[in-house]
Amino acid sequence: MTNAETQLASFFAKYEPAMAKLGKALRAKLRARLPGLFEIVYVYESQNALVIAYSPTERGYEAVCSISVYPRLVKLGFGKGAQLSKSDPNKLLQGHGKTTRHVELNSVADFDRAEIESLIADAVKLAKLRLDPNTTGAVIIKAEAQKQRARRATKAARPATTRRAKVRQSKKT
Repeated sequence: MTNAETQLASFFAKYEPAMAKLGKALRAKLRARLPGLFEIVYVYESQNALVIAYSPTERGYEAVCSISVYPRLVKLGFGKGAQLSKSDPNKLLQGHGKTTRHVELNSVADFDRAEIESLIADAVKLAKLRLDPNTTGAVIIKAEAQKQRARRATKAARPATTRRAKVRQSKKT
């Protein structure tokens, strides 16, 4: 198992066994359905969410779709879901954002429904992708980068007077 796979397994291990099992099964289904795309992994600790985005590039915001694992549910998200809403006759897509929409999945059988396949096919078409079943994508863990950005933001948000006082103190000693 690669280092990225080991890290991803540790992220799944933080969830109840039923949610982890569902998340892993959906991941396997999406990997098979979207060959060659990068799997970009994010951990949102404040929301207790593990998100795996499927993107043609190493940038998560260009993802065709994603799975988000929460303690009590799993969501299949679409980055351009607002545009897909027009081709969603069953009104499965939820959300009110400017661009994204999602579908809640409670089982692997939910993923296997024809309406979900239609949404994924439309998302691939909208992204103008040609999927090659002979290629494999890489797993990219962005969780560490998220932590580093959060630390920098926290440090930058400290009042300037506090930072100056610490610098002055260190110069005196």
